[in-house]
Amino acid sequence: MCKPTIISREGDVSVTHCMDCKIVNIWNRNVLITFSFEQFNAFVDSTRGLQFDDYIEHHPDGLEVVILASPFPDISLVFTRVEWHEFFAALHQAVYMQQIYQMVQA
Repeated sequence: MCKPTIISREGDVSVTHCMDCKIVNIWNRNVLITFSFEQFNAFVDSTRGLQFDDYIEHHPDGLEVVILASPFPDISLVFTRVEWHEFFAALHQAVYMQQIYQMVQA
């Protein structure tokens, strides 16, 4: 049975994981992204060096945003500068907490 634990929270972003199911959930407003532990770590590693200013686009209302593609061509994540920093701060905190949980369970 899945027993998710909150391992990170930053702004509107919460990250939970279940040690039994070996899954990580990223909760971001109306989006839920689910990864295996391995997929989560690969995602964090592949996005670690991304800088908001390197990928700025403009929302139809003129707001600066970054669009992060997903493996599904018709689905992308859109972030304002604040949302971008909250999202990645939550992910990096989650990676750290996941390492703590793994050490405790060992």
